[in-house]
Amino acid sequence: MAEKGIVMERKDNLAVIKLKRQEACAKCRACVAGMSEQEMIMEAENACNAQVGDWVELELVGNSFLEAVLIMYGIPCVCFFVGLLGGYFWLMPMFFSDINPDLPSFLLGLVLMVAAYGIIRTQEHRFENKRFRPIAARLTTPDPEE
Repeated sequence: MAEKGIVMERKDNLAVIKLKRQEACAKCRACVAGMSEQEMIMEAENACNAQVGDWVELELVGNSFLEAVLIMYGIPCVCFFVGLLGGYFWLMPMFFSDINPDLPSFLLGLVLMVAAYGIIRTQEHRFENKRFRPIAARLTTPDPEE
C-alpha cells in the first residue's frame, strides 16, 4: 500500500513531504525525532514533478525496505552473536580458562554490536542514494479524514 502525503517544500529534484504516521511506526520515531506521533516529515524523489501543496503517493523501489532493515538490524545482531559465541567458546577457554565466561562473552558481544552500529553510521552517506529513498510516484487526492 502506497502512503499519501502533502508536499511541504521542494529542493531541486526532492520533495519534502508531510504524511500521517501509520500504526506500524507510531512509536519508532526513527525518521524525525521530536515530531508529534500523528505525522512525520521525509524527503522523497520528486518523480511526478509535484508542487508545494500537492498530494502525492510515496513508494519504495523493489526490496529496498527489506535491505535497509537487514543492514540496520541484521548486521548488528550477527555481530552480537559472533561476539557472544566467540567469547564463550574461543576467547575465554583459550586465554582465561579459570573465569566464568558468561559476562565477558556478553560484553564482547555488546562491543561488537556497538562497533557494527558505528561502522554503519560512518557509511550512512553510501545509503542516501535513490535505492533507499522513497519516491513521490504520482499525484493523488487527500484521504477523506485529512
